[in-house]
Amino acid sequence: MEALDLIAGLAWDPEIRGFMAVFAGVVVLMGSVWLLLALNTGTRLGTLVAVTGFFGWMVIMALVWWIYGIGWAGSAPTWQLREINVGDLDAAALEQATALPDASELPSAFNLVLDSDDPVAQAEFGLVTRDTLTPDQIEGLNAAEIEALVADELARNRATTLSELAAVSPGVIAGAESSGRLDFGGWTLLSTAEAGEAQASAVAMLLESPDLAFTAQEDFKLLDAYTVGGKRGLPDDPDRLDRIWTQIRTAVTITHPTRYGIVQVQEVVHQKLLPGQPPPRPVVDESKPVISVIMVRDLGNLRLRPALVTLGSLCIFAALCLFLHERDKLAWRQREAGARADA
Repeated sequence: MEALDLIAGLAWDPEIRGFMAVFAGVVVLMGSVWLLLALNTGTRLGTLVAVTGFFGWMVIMALVWWIYGIGWAGSAPTWQLREINVGDLDAAALEQATALPDASELPSAFNLVLDSDDPVAQAEFGLVTRDTLTPDQIEGLNAAEIEALVADELARNRATTLSELAAVSPGVIAGAESSGRLDFGGWTLLSTAEAGEAQASAVAMLLESPDLAFTAQEDFKLLDAYTVGGKRGLPDDPDRLDRIWTQIRTAVTITHPTRYGIVQVQEVVHQKLLPGQPPPRPVVDESKPVISVIMVRDLGNLRLRPALVTLGSLCIFAALCLFLHERDKLAWRQREAGARADA
């Protein structure tokens, strides 16, 4: 019964079971190779050859870890909180943040769409009338409901952020920057597709901040996201040569310039949830200040551990190979000396 209890305990404990599986694999696979080498070349030489092969395999495996950032990897790059600024970027501790204009000083995304001739932007964020609604949208609705739908769609488009516009029609943002209508003070506007990680980090920082009363993400609306610094990336509309040159330039740039990010949010008007109805569209409370989450990019050490394992294993492998080579040279000299003595 005691043996059955022990077996049952091993079966139900994943840590012990995992350890036993790895131990059995090492004994059966590596042990069998060592046994064959030891029986054919002797215990000492067989052990030396087996250990040399093991570290050669470690070099190959760790090199794959190093290239792809997998295996026994370090910490991945993350955004770290620098400060949370409420309503006044001119008072920010980060000097670069003071150059970013207030949201009230920038033209709205809706106005940029109205002044552009981009059909995609016009269809997605432009004016909404009864004629622009599709038959599927107005099917089964009376006149009052259609007017309410038009008003809701128009309010949604008016609340469009620059980051949302950049995700759908980056040409509109680029045209406004080239014409001088948009000036971000050296910062680069991030689209919602590019700012996903930064926005997620900013949301977590806001909810964890003891100085703010936010309890859920529904308490505020994500506005625009910006970045400055870091390595220079691809230009707009890159071709093959641009991609090749960017790869070369990135590889030869040893240092990593510090990269900063800003995610702006604003508190929304609290609305009642009606039973059986979808959540209402968030409406920004214009009386509340814009909150800017200022962050710095921590590059982490994702590939440091695999690199150390690769280089360490390579050194041990080279030393063992040199030892085997010297051993062979010594054996040849001894054979030659014996042959001359017999002669």
